[in-house]
Amino acid sequence: MRKIVLFLMLATAPAAAQYGPDPELLVPASIPYDRPAQAELTAGLRAKIKTLGLNGIKTSSGTVSRALLLLPNDRARPGVMNFEVEGGSRAGVYQCEALGRGVTSTAPVDGWQWGHIGGTTVYYIPEDQTNGATVPGVYDLRNISPETYEMELLGRGLTPGAAVEILGKSYDPSAKKKYFSAAYRDWFPAGAGVVAVDMMWAEGWQAGTQGAETPFFERRPEPSSEASRRRQEKQLAHNPRYYFGPHGRAGFAVHTDRWEEPARIAEPAAAGRLEPLDFRWRDTDGCVKLRAGCLKLFNEFVAEQEKLGRRVQLEIRTTELLD
Repeated sequence: MRKIVLFLMLATAPAAAQYGPDPELLVPASIPYDRPAQAELTAGLRAKIKTLGLNGIKTSSGTVSRALLLLPNDRARPGVMNFEVEGGSRAGVYQCEALGRGVTSTAPVDGWQWGHIGGTTVYYIPEDQTNGATVPGVYDLRNISPETYEMELLGRGLTPGAAVEILGKSYDPSAKKKYFSAAYRDWFPAGAGVVAVDMMWAEGWQAGTQGAETPFFERRPEPSSEASRRRQEKQLAHNPRYYFGPHGRAGFAVHTDRWEEPARIAEPAAAGRLEPLDFRWRDTDGCVKLRAGCLKLFNEFVAEQEKLGRRVQLEIRTTELLD
């Protein structure tokens, strides 16, 4: 029944869903999961189209540029991120594999959906819960740059000097910044030159998209410690509506991980893990995950369009075409 509803939403979506090419043109013959596939997916896309037609869209609320993420209904499968860089030596349309399935478990959990990755049964947290599947709809984007963001790095075993070590010697944790974000250390692989991208649910932009009927409200969590209370205060000081989002969820990002970093694979805790061999096993914590090489190009797209004075957005759609 859910698949029928999603199909009808795609078929009847007005204005906003008309932007860009027919989704059928964006669906690759296959999406490799055992190696980075941005180069071959991009080549396949460029053989079919020359432009997405999603940059510089004139609207009554200003000029907008969008990336388009297509995700399958089957959360065991990857989707594809599509965007277009306009200028410079890397100008052109790009496509790469992407994940948005949320937290999984290999043990049954009450109320969770189930599917298969390879021959293994996996269980998926519902999308209306924290860290559930990426919610379809329209998001505003902004690179979480150390130049404009005060950042609190999360993760075990972080030393006081970790922020400078991970974000660069020019990063000053005490400097006043325009924005604030908590981000996991693993979102910044060594030497990759990438940053995560903030995803903020775009109020007023959901008409005609799959986000149109999604409930939007505040679900501010109770701080679990003094550190989380201070973190919440900082987030709200920079953005009073931070905890408003689809299903009351907030804190979305497009990010990567360290599973392609030799030092990470060599760690004792990584022994026997499937993540380096199969992209589909990588956790997304309710966000969107790209490989590091694709995220670097995506950072370029966001920065370029922002410099052109455009509102930068990501539209996410689910489609049976990828199942």
